[in-house]
Amino acid sequence: MTAENLVLITVDALRHDALGCVGSSYASTPNLNALALNGVLFEQAISNGPRTQASFPSIMGSLYPLVAGERRGLPLEATTLAEAASGTGLTTAGFNPSNPFLTRETGYDRGFDLFIDFWDVHDRRGSAGKTGGLATMKKKIHDSIGRQSLGFLMLLQALLLEEGGQNLTGRFLTDRATAWLQAQDGPFFLWLHFMDVHFPYQPLPGRRTFRDRLSFLNGMAGLTAGRPAPAVNALKRLYGDRVDLVDGYIGEIIDSLKDLGLKEKTTVVVTSDHGEQLGEHGRWAHGPDLHEELIRVPLILSGPGLTGPRRIDRQVELLGLAPTLLDLLGIPAPPSFLGSSFAPLALARSGNGSDIIFSETMHCGSRLSRSGISDTFTVSSCREAGWKFIHDTEDNGEELYDLGADPDERTNVVLQHPDRAAHFRHLIDRHRRDTSSLASAYECDGKRSSMPDDAEMRRRLAALGYL
Repeated sequence: MTAENLVLITVDALRHDALGCVGSSYASTPNLNALALNGVLFEQAISNGPRTQASFPSIMGSLYPLVAGERRGLPLEATTLAEAASGTGLTTAGFNPSNPFLTRETGYDRGFDLFIDFWDVHDRRGSAGKTGGLATMKKKIHDSIGRQSLGFLMLLQALLLEEGGQNLTGRFLTDRATAWLQAQDGPFFLWLHFMDVHFPYQPLPGRRTFRDRLSFLNGMAGLTAGRPAPAVNALKRLYGDRVDLVDGYIGEIIDSLKDLGLKEKTTVVVTSDHGEQLGEHGRWAHGPDLHEELIRVPLILSGPGLTGPRRIDRQVELLGLAPTLLDLLGIPAPPSFLGSSFAPLALARSGNGSDIIFSETMHCGSRLSRSGISDTFTVSSCREAGWKFIHDTEDNGEELYDLGADPDERTNVVLQHPDRAAHFRHLIDRHRRDTSSLASAYECDGKRSSMPDDAEMRRRLAALGYL
């Protein structure tokens, strides 16, 4: 049976191990557990980039990050998932009220009949339009700290108890999505992007007890002082609270589909653009790194033909998600898509997942990436047959991990396996040549969306810790 409708839910910065159904110690996620129980859970879903602007070209355009240009938006010649769906008559809507990377200016509105993005709900002037006194001083301090230290920025936000500078809660998103669903009388594609899980993991609005505030401040202070051990448990608990908050909103969306009689003919997909570092490898939040805590993400598919419970341990990549979703709708994938559908695997017909998966991103040195400083270096990973290789062009650094024996990537065995390292080195070199050639073709055409270069955008990104 082919699905008539599609609901794609992306949760920013949701770790692969944050779901109760995979044994999370800090979140319960009853709604996602139920969705997995009635569908297909991919236990090794891999993002092709470790942060929003690197991952979403793969999710929405089936393009590698460096083919799309990562920070420059989607090439206009590349067909999006929404354009492919809209071209066959589906009514389309996209709701992203809180992430400034996924906007009209970066091409993510293409193919949507209705598109609500960051700038539709936030004053572009922001505090940049305010002058004098405390507002100006606060802005200058915030921007300066944000460009120098993520830890100090998060501590500042902890002291102020700001919602990441501008994040709207999923309540806004859920209310508008359910209202839109009620108005539909034909096949549709709906995309929702939640930001509630994104750092700095403040205690939930309305539940900010003294204990929560103290726990949050202690965790942030430990992070800022370079003492992650005492911060881990406190921040994981607060992070888990936010995961469960989003789980509740997702439950409301699913209940709306049931109440409207749409659930049985709708494919519901939940995934994340990237994971989150919670002290692993001495790092927090997310940036230009490619360890498992950042690129391994949740992926649940439920709907017609996707009967469960089924757990699939074969690796799949988000590059193949868009062609998979079109496949489930009976829509051919456009020629610009680079990924392959894993719908046969999801439908228990055939398929082996992705034998080789590449993830990649850019950085400006020592894997720090701040706007205003040109990205010069590339860090790439290749995942194959239970092994993973990471290469950084900054210092020609190499890491090799046996994921079967060392899933947490604690021991770099590149020197112990020179032949295997040489094999991966060859694969990454070839991949970089291929992506460079494709990226050059888009550059030569000169048709590209682009991130705006204005003071308010930089301020908003600083509030999220990107600057």
